[in-house]
Amino acid sequence: MVIRLSASDASFYHLEDTSTPMYVGTLLILRKPRTGLSYETLLATVEQRLPQIPRYRQKVREVTLGLARPIWVDDRDFDITYHIRRSALPSPGSDAQLHELIARIGSRPLDKSRPLWEMYLIEGLARNRMAIYTKSHQALVNGMTALEIGHVVADRTQRPPEFGEDIWIPAREPSDRQLV
Repeated sequence: MVIRLSASDASFYHLEDTSTPMYVGTLLILRKPRTGLSYETLLATVEQRLPQIPRYRQKVREVTLGLARPIWVDDRDFDITYHIRRSALPSPGSDAQLHELIARIGSRPLDKSRPLWEMYLIEGLARNRMAIYTKSHQALVNGMTALEIGHVVADRTQRPPEFGEDIWIPAREPSDRQLV
């Protein structure tokens, strides 16, 4: 099944250039949990919950000669470790250092050949804190859905819901002829 970007999402996708980033950035500053939050735990948590937000495993594919709006296709080479990264400030990191790091990360464009999001676990903040910074392209999230990736990691319930095993098999991409 071919799912085209909406007209507004396609315009966000096409309007982006180096001087006009088209992503939503979210910074969560958290008190470090007693048990800690490791990079591996964050990876496992997000990976376990990706079935709730399948668009995060899809990338944008242009249609030949721009004859129609781009479509969403499964990323057959999806690698969660590309999208979730680890960074640290020299301990004890100040808020100013954190903001400088976020500005550097935010100035880099998202890779349009991959799903249009990134997440950073930032360690080393002063006062026993850590941060999670996410970037999601406007074509991927719009309106209230911008919170989706944050919701998958910010579950405040004592016992998160059980998620079944995720056996994800990426769908085959349509040919150029099929798209036209």
